[in-house]
Amino acid sequence: MPIVKRIGWLVVGAVVGAIAVSTLTAAQLPPLQSERRLIVLRNAGPIEYGTAYFIKDAKTGACWLTVRFHNDGGATLAPAPVASCEQ
Repeated sequence: MPIVKRIGWLVVGAVVGAIAVSTLTAAQLPPLQSERRLIVLRNAGPIEYGTAYFIKDAKTGACWLTVRFHNDGGATLAPAPVASCEQ
């Protein structure tokens, strides 16, 4: 009798699973935005230990000054006046 109950539950689970698989559909995700958020506007000039750039945030409109080191050790960011990104 216990074996019949187990087989019965397996059949019920298989039927429920088959119904679920046949009725569920995949939801489509919205397309990814191909726009870049950070836009390098212009080179602020070489400095002793790297190169400085003005970067504009396309989403918020903020302007940033970034410094990339010659050894690619990282970058530093600081807020810049919006007028720097408008030139």
